This record gives sequence, C-alpha cells and structure tokens, in this order.
Amino acid sequence: MTTPYRHPDQATAVPLDLVGGGDRPRIDITFWACVFATLIFSQFYLLLLTGPGTGGASPQSSAANSQSAFLRLIFLPVYLIVLLVICARPLRFLAVLTRSWLLLGLLSIAVCSVLWSLQPDVTIRRLVAVVFTTLTGVLLAERFEWPKTLEVLASTYAVVVTLSFVFGLFMPAYGVMSIDFPGAWRGVYGFKNQLGWAMSLATPTFLACALANPQRRRLWLGFAGAALLLIVLSTSKTALVSCLAGLAFMPLIALCRIGPALGTTALLAAVSVIALVGAVYALAPELVFELIGRDATFTGRTLIWDAISRQIEQRPLTGYGYGAVWDDLSGWGPVAWISNDQGFKIFSAHNTVLGVWLELGLIGVTAWLMLLVGAWLKGLSRLATAPAYFFLPFLAIFTLHSLTESDALIQNDLGWVIFSMTVTKLAMPFRPGEGERAQS
Repeated sequence: MTTPYRHPDQATAVPLDLVGGGDRPRIDITFWACVFATLIFSQFYLLLLTGPGTGGASPQSSAANSQSAFLRLIFLPVYLIVLLVICARPLRFLAVLTRSWLLLGLLSIAVCSVLWSLQPDVTIRRLVAVVFTTLTGVLLAERFEWPKTLEVLASTYAVVVTLSFVFGLFMPAYGVMSIDFPGAWRGVYGFKNQLGWAMSLATPTFLACALANPQRRRLWLGFAGAALLLIVLSTSKTALVSCLAGLAFMPLIALCRIGPALGTTALLAAVSVIALVGAVYALAPELVFELIGRDATFTGRTLIWDAISRQIEQRPLTGYGYGAVWDDLSGWGPVAWISNDQGFKIFSAHNTVLGVWLELGLIGVTAWLMLLVGAWLKGLSRLATAPAYFFLPFLAIFTLHSLTESDALIQNDLGWVIFSMTVTKLAMPFRPGEGERAQS
C-alpha cells in the first residue's frame, strides 16, 4: 500500500489560527512573488518604456532596447526575490535542480563558453541573466504542484492579455502596427509575431489551468478564448498553426485517460496524420508553405541559415561564446560576415539549433538536442496523466517555433522560464494523482 503524497508546502503549513484566526485567509507570499517574477519576465512594459516608434519597427529593435543598461535594472529585484525564495529551502531546491541534469549540463556549457567567447564581458553579464531566468523556472517546478504552477503562469498571461486588448482598443498607436504590417495587432509587444508567440503559449496554459483548477474554470476558459482571438488579430499564421498543432494533443490525451484501447487508437491516428503531413510536405511543399504563410525560403531564413552554417564551420566544436555574437561591433566577427552576405544587419539565427551551435558549438547543440528529445520522451511516457494537458501542447508549440526562431537559453524571457519549469517537472518522479487533487 502506497503512502499518499503530501507536498512539502502542506506538511509545513502554519495553521490559520496561528496567523491571526481561522476565518482569515492567508496570503500566499511565495505564489505572488512568483507571479511578479514571471510578469517581469514577460516584458509587457517594454513598449511603454521605449515608445511605439521604436518598438514597432521590428522585433529585433525591441529586443535590442530590452538589453539597454536602464532596462536591465528592472530585473535586479526579480533576481533578488528568486534568490530569497530559493534560500528558504536550499537543500530541496538543489535536489530538484540536480535531477534535471540535462538542463544543468546545457547551462554549464554556456558558463564554460566564457573561456573562448569573442566578448567575455558580454558573456558574463548575460550568463547572470540566463542563470536566474533558468533558476526561476526550476523554482516554479520545485515550489508548486501542477495546478498551482499553472495558476502562476495563467495569472501572468491574464495581465498580458488584458493590457494587449487595452492597447489595441484604446491606445492603437501602441497596440496596432502602422508601418510594416498596418492593422496587425501587436498588443503590449513591439511586433505582431511577438504577440502571436506569447499568445500561442498562453492559450494552452489557460486551458490546462482551467482543467486543473475547476473552481476558476470559467475565468481561465474566457482568457483562453481571448488569447486565441489575439493570435488571429496579430495575423501571425505561424503562431496560429503552431498553437492549433499543440492544442491537437488535448483530445489525444483525453482519449488516453479514458482507456488504453482508445489511447492506442488515437495515438495511431495521430502518427498517421503526422505521416500524411510529412508526405504532403515531401511531394507538394508549396501547399504547406501557403498554409503557414511562408515562401520556400521561410521569408529569407534559409539564406540566413546558409550564411550561419559557413560561420559555424570556422568554430564547429566550441562556437563563439554565449551571447557574444549578435551585438559584436568589431566588424570581423561572425555577425559581420553573416550580415554582409544578406546585405542588411542580422540580429538572430532564426533557428534554435543553428543559434546554439553558433554560440556553444557542437558540444552545446548536442546538449540542447538531448534536453529537448529527453523532454519529449518523458512527456510521451506520461501521456495519460493530467499534467500532460499542459506540457505536451507546450512542447509541441515550443518545438515548432524553434524551427524558425532562436528559443534556447534566452535571458530574461518568459518562454525560457516555462521551458525550464517544464523539463524540470518532467525530470522529477511522477506521483500518481499529482495535478488531479484540485480536479477531484
């Protein structure tokens, strides 16, 4: 007979009558501290600080502005809060961190890259940021069970969704693009694709949170619909396709939870659909490109990838150092050669594998692929569990997005916080009933 699992927070909770009376609800300080941290990592405030003129030119201009010395100060209180919460239970946090050894290994390679970095000072500065960004995700995994973790993320995305509608409806100079893509919504972000990417992650988060927290189901379902509407308003076809692909896992998970026979049938059907899509792509790729709104070069990305590959050949094993490539002003680094090939300044690899390879070499890209594949294998092995309603759609959306954007080891980024949380949760032992206590 197995012993019922008790979360450490439950075992150490102070009775309500010891903190001011049983009729007074206790404020969960840790929960709201994590909401504040994730909200800052969402960077919902950048457009207000930089203005619509600077934020709307391109996604890269907003990212570049976010790295200014002034804006970097915003994250210092977050790092302090994360450190304080970790220090409250350091041994447990360390135990959880070491379980996710693939994530820890990738982060260690990034730290070691300072030894061969083109800009060691830049690498060190950005390592501090990416370490705390990663630790925030690990902290979410260590501190809360799935229902509570999802409410932290859902609360954050609820603020982003609400402000995006406020910007779009009442402050169109901020919330709606007027130059590159007139009429496309960008919400609180600098570019429409950034809004689409954020909402593609928010939609399954709201839906999974609604399933895990039935007492607030209507609230989170309403926000899920609003997030999906924002994807449509952003006109980001890539975000819409990747989001729908991720949501397609939800009925599959539901069937697997009903019974093994239905689950096996659904899984075979899913594999058949994927094989069919692969066959269509091989035989008639123009149909796939038309569906996602891309041309055969992925809007010029394949040309960038060719130029990046030539630079990778110069340092295939080690790369050029974490965070040291894209703002190198020396004029002789890889970004200068890549930009010279394209005829304009390049700010990103637009592909996660190539981006990691360029900065961390073959060692780093191998660690990244092991981490991603390991997360998928762990996730599929838990297909019939309640938390799968979140982590499988998230992994699908994250993986599809990483084909055309750089998503790994992004400092001060909510997407990387969620990825770090997800792979850490999957690395922890699964406890039967985890994530279903709120539903029951």
